[in-house]
Amino acid sequence: MERITDSPDGQADISAQEATSRQGARLPRPDEDSGRSARARDATRQGPAEALGLTGDRSHNPLRLAEGGVARSHPLLVGRFVRNDLDQTRFGFATGKRLGGAVVRNRVRRRIREALRVMAPSFQPGWDVLIIARPAIVEADQDALVGALRRVLRSGGVVGGRSES
Repeated sequence: MERITDSPDGQADISAQEATSRQGARLPRPDEDSGRSARARDATRQGPAEALGLTGDRSHNPLRLAEGGVARSHPLLVGRFVRNDLDQTRFGFATGKRLGGAVVRNRVRRRIREALRVMAPSFQPGWDVLIIARPAIVEADQDALVGALRRVLRSGGVVGGRSES
């Protein structure tokens, strides 16, 4: 058994003897039941969409953006646009490893989100938009990023009066 005593200088002295193991202490085997109910085990086996009830008629399908729709490009980024039947415009971002490490990719996403936040009042409703960042965006200043984003969104019909299907 461990023995701990306080010394006059305020530090604790811990015995160097090995602590005896407690009777009955053990780790479960990997194939052993963890003691959860059958309902809890079944909930973890199904995917997150089924467990949370997120699937429905209006679920987001990223393949629609990747395979179809309209694409507009700029040296800093590419925009892919698909009409949806919602009264809002939704955005997704793709920042590949060619941009740099995780810190760089996160910074690019934050910069794009800030630019979109400024432009939000001028969005036309009913679009799904995928913004794909190109490596040149890392070195671009914020004004160039905002200009490129505005140009791509305008040509795709998300900003302004022009609307292409």
